[in-house]
Amino acid sequence: MSTPTVTYTDIFAPNYSVTGIRQDGGDGHPVIITGSYQQNGGAPQGLLYRGPLSPTDSDGYIFLTPTFPGQTVTSSIFYGPNTPLFDPTLGKGNIRAVGSYKYSEGGKADHGMIYQGAPDGSGTWTQIDVPADVAGGTVANTIPHSTMGDLVVGNYDVAGKPASGNGFIHNLKTGAFQILDIGPLATLYGIWQNAADGPAAYTVAGGYKNGKGLNVGLLADYDPATGALSNITELSYKNLPGIITHFEGITGVPGGYALAATTDAGAAFAHVARETGGGFGEARWLASTNPATTGLCTANSILGNTLIGIYQPASGGIQSYAATLGE
Repeated sequence: MSTPTVTYTDIFAPNYSVTGIRQDGGDGHPVIITGSYQQNGGAPQGLLYRGPLSPTDSDGYIFLTPTFPGQTVTSSIFYGPNTPLFDPTLGKGNIRAVGSYKYSEGGKADHGMIYQGAPDGSGTWTQIDVPADVAGGTVANTIPHSTMGDLVVGNYDVAGKPASGNGFIHNLKTGAFQILDIGPLATLYGIWQNAADGPAAYTVAGGYKNGKGLNVGLLADYDPATGALSNITELSYKNLPGIITHFEGITGVPGGYALAATTDAGAAFAHVARETGGGFGEARWLASTNPATTGLCTANSILGNTLIGIYQPASGGIQSYAATLGE
């Protein structure tokens, strides 16, 4: 079988970053993309986009400034969106987007945030930080990465405890927070809703450091009714031991999942089949580092057969791109 082709396309203006993507409904099959932008070397600020994926349309940029009583917001970034196409309870034309922000009264810490409502900024802002009694100590940073259904997943760390980073799951319906207990430096960057309920209602993706000291990609199913993780599976690039494999995003595709990954070789696609017995099959991998990069190249999220990320162009700064699999 021949290796699929990958077509690379620049999207967004220079120094605008992309972090998450979800299909939206409506004419032209628009997408919602989350990210950030910088102006004149200033701090990053949250960015939303609604419009075609490629080529993107500058009229689709949505610049929102988080507003929280008594807080002077200094920087922000959106990491993951959801749309009524997947959650009709959001209401037609509305979105939910999660991310993090900093404010001058709060020092250097990142705090979690949720925006929900119309893309024009008339919606509501909610701060979400992992509680100290759940984390086992004062939380330094809370960074939500993705949302779907009633859940938000992300990461946090504990103040004064090096290497305390861990993943969390936040239930929007109940308000409960749950932290992972699967290994050091666990992360949750992606979530996909499979069903309304059951032991595999959701599949989450991220990574952790395994018993051999290697950073491996993580896939697991999650039951929000019981809080149980099942089918916990670690994966490594090309199914061989490596220094790092980390899943940045997940999307459901026929027969399984497509994932955006960071690996020893840079950005990569992964496809993981859902087995008859309910578990996950062996991953199929394809390197997707943008050939135009002069340094860093990331795979930050995925929609169907298109991965999005950033790379470093010869002109300097960063450039967002889309990489689309062909035959």
